[in-house]
Formats: sequence, structure tokens, C-alpha cells
Amino acid sequence: MYTDKNFTSPPKYTIPSKERVEWEMLVTSQIEHKFSNFVLQLKSSEYRRKIAAKTLSIEEAIDELYELCSKYAIAVQEDFKQIFKTW
Repeated sequence: MYTDKNFTSPPKYTIPSKERVEWEMLVTSQIEHKFSNFVLQLKSSEYRRKIAAKTLSIEEAIDELYELCSKYAIAVQEDFKQIFKTW
């Protein structure tokens, strides 16, 4: 088996812990952030509307947004640097 000792694997992209308060602030409009990713912008607006209409709980919105961001971790890095600063 060939191994290259100089090879490094690509960086693993992560997102902040779901327990961070910023997640709740995002889905409840306490943080107004315009995502650079269009889908995330649409989904975050949708969560806010559904929470206001009481058809989605804050916890459900956080779960859904977190799952979506986990799936596209590389795409949210710049937005999350602005929102969460460090993690």
C-alpha cells in the first residue's frame, strides 16, 4: 500500500455547538444576519415566520437549521465567523 508521508488530509469543517445561544437568536430574529447562502437565508426567514405563527417551536427550528448547516458546513464558514466569532 502506497502512503505519502507529506500528504495531509483536507481540513474538517465544523459548525458551532447547538447549545450556543446564537442559534436561538438566529431563529428568533434577535440576530439579523443575511446569509451569503441563498437557501440558508430562505430557511432562516421561514423558521422565523413559522415560530411567529406558532407552527414551529424554537427548538425544532434550531434542530432544522443546525442539521442544514451541518450538511453544508463548508458553505457556512464565513457567515458563522461573523455570527459566532469562534468555536
